[in-house]
This record gives sequence, structure tokens and C-alpha cells, in this order.
Amino acid sequence: MKKPFIAAVLCVAVIIGSTLTGCMVSTKEEEENKVDKSLLYGMDEPISEGEINGTWESSQVNGFSIETTTELAGALGCKSFRFRLPAGFIIAPDQYSESGYAYLKKAIAGFHAEGVTNLIGNAMIFPQYTSFRPDTDKSVPRPTDDSYGEWLEAVSDMWEAIATLFPEITKWEVGNEFNSDVFFHPNGYIGVDGTLAEGSGGFTDEEQAIVVTDYMYYASKGLKKGNPDAKCVMPGIAPIGLSFRVVKYFLEDVYAYIESGNAPYGKEKSTDPDDYFDYLGWHPYTSVVNKTWLNENNNIYKVAIAHGDEGKPVIFTEFGFTDRGDDNQQTAQCRYLEKAFEYMLNDMPYVETCCEFRMYTCSYAELWGGVGEVYFGCISEKTDETGFSPRKKAYTIQKIYGGTGDLTKYE
Repeated sequence: MKKPFIAAVLCVAVIIGSTLTGCMVSTKEEEENKVDKSLLYGMDEPISEGEINGTWESSQVNGFSIETTTELAGALGCKSFRFRLPAGFIIAPDQYSESGYAYLKKAIAGFHAEGVTNLIGNAMIFPQYTSFRPDTDKSVPRPTDDSYGEWLEAVSDMWEAIATLFPEITKWEVGNEFNSDVFFHPNGYIGVDGTLAEGSGGFTDEEQAIVVTDYMYYASKGLKKGNPDAKCVMPGIAPIGLSFRVVKYFLEDVYAYIESGNAPYGKEKSTDPDDYFDYLGWHPYTSVVNKTWLNENNNIYKVAIAHGDEGKPVIFTEFGFTDRGDDNQQTAQCRYLEKAFEYMLNDMPYVETCCEFRMYTCSYAELWGGVGEVYFGCISEKTDETGFSPRKKAYTIQKIYGGTGDLTKYE
């Protein structure tokens, strides 16, 4: 297990003795960072895999329809939705698909019509038009590469363009699980085919934190140039191997780099975390929800408190369970969902939104993630014999979210 790379930042211990709720009272940031618990109830489902056969209404889910998806989100009682931009939609600040833009605008209008108004934008932006020559679609330069500064400026320009195109979305998660080599790596990285396992040739822990932090700074700068009301959401940190220590250590490394005086790359320097992200984010995946899960998440947040980010809100852009098609597991996981949202509502004052991953089961996902990836969904995908059928999880989520719609409408 890795250690934080700047030992001086271990002032976390000074804060640990305080109760979490007490730590969040009476801070100067309280008003601007106030958590709105009405936005807690979220969903995550990719709404496009890119332009395929002339349409952007494409998905790995059988029978996918954006109208069905927005209506089911409303029926479940969702107030928030992780709104992922598809790959290939924008390739340069002034080059984006007009048909893709029209489809995404239609989707936004559909969610709003169903009362799902808190859209958390998400995109994986890796500029392809600089002097850096990536060897995969998720390759990024190292800080020692001559192209690094140019590439970061391109990151800023791309996010400025996105914020300008979609002013109705004011929260943007600028990536996904960038602490994992799978989603963010240098040239020369060798992945494990057909899995989401960590490969070889990735960044060191120190390098990963530095490059991701630089990326956040330039992305945030671009977002706010494109839309002064935009907020930057930290790319959700993955608990690799279901280890919350991984999340905690990565977050400590991010703060350490910010506080070092060397961040970000380039002439501009800032030791203010607000210049890098307005919302913290991690993915609190687990096999069971209990007091340990609660304490692990609270301990992660204490890292932020120790580094002056008391009161900064958190978005869990992914959280959920795979039951692997086992009905008994699904029943148990329904109880875990109820407990998790009870904790988030009552004992985790920093959590503003939690996006349940995901809306649909997806048989295609077995090809890239194994059978476990198939059964995260709360609604069964369409088959030749049936339509979209609510599973036990769907009714549990609807109960938690206060939804009243007909979940059987598309069976």
C-alpha cells in the first residue's frame, strides 16, 4: 500500500479527534459550499456511446431509448443524474458534432421535464491535437515531456468550450477514476485485455497525483472561463480493490502537491484547493454497508478538513452493487442501499449527491468487465421477450428517492 509522498502533510491527525458534524459548523465557506440534501438522489447511466450507424442515441444496453431513460429517472424519483458526454462528440474547441449537440440538448430537456434538474456533467477529455502523440485514447504526457504545458492549455480550452456549449449544466466532473491507470496513464502503459484490472507501465503514485492535480487546475480554469457559474467536480476517486485507504492516500497526495508551492505546472501557482476543484468526489463502492463503511468515508473527508476544505461538498458520482444475477444477493443489497442513504442523509453532512450506478443491466458489459458488470442495474434491459423490467433494486431506490411513477410502463 502506498504512502503519501510529502510527509509534512500528515497534519490530518490534528483533526481526527473532532466529530465530523462539529467540524462543519461555523466556517466562512459554509454559505457558499452549503450542501443541498434535496439533490442526494441521483442516477448514473451512459446515454450515448458515440455516433453509431448515424445516430447518437447509442448504447451497450439493448433497446436503449433516451425518452424511456428520462421517464424512468423521473418515475424513480431521481433529482440528479450523471450526464456523460460521449466519446467523439468534441475533438477540438471549435470542432464538435452538431447532431450530437442536438441529441444532448434533447436529453437535457427530457431530464428537466421529468424534474431531474441537477445534471452533473462528465467527460473524459484527452486533447488529441497537440504535439503530444498518445498511444491510447487515455494516454497523457508526463510532466517531463516537452508537450506537457501545451497539452494542459489544450485541456483548459476544451473544458472552456464544453462549459460554453452547455450553460444549463453548472457542475462538471472533469474525468473518471483518474487515480487508476486504467483511465489515466502515460504512453507505454500495458492494460489487461478484457478487464478493468490495473496493468503495467503506469504512473508512480506521486506522478499520478501531480498530473491529475495539474489537470484539475487547467480544467477548472477553462470551465469558469466558459461559464462563470460552472463548478469543477473532482474526478471520482476509485477505491481500487475496494480499499478506502487508496482513496484517502490519493487525496492526501493531491493536497500535498497543492500545498507544496509547486502546483500547478507553469508560471501560475496556487495553494488554494478552490482553484483546483469546487466539489470533492470519490466512489464509495463496497461489498457491505455498515458502521465501518460510514467511518471509512468520514475518515476520507477528514483529510479535506485537515487541509482547510472544511464544508466543501462531496458528490459520489458512482455508487452501487452488482448482484451477479443472484436474487439473494440483490435482496441483501437492497438493505445495504437503504442503510447507505440513511447514513448519507443523517451522518454524512458533506455528501450532496449520490449517483446510483447504474439504471440498466447490460449483457454487453460482460465482454469488457466480466459478469459482475452486467448486474449493477436496477432495471433489466430489453430482450426479445420482455421490455424494460424493474428489479427489486428499482423499487428500493424508488422508495428511498420518494418516486411515485409507474416503473412497469415499459415492460
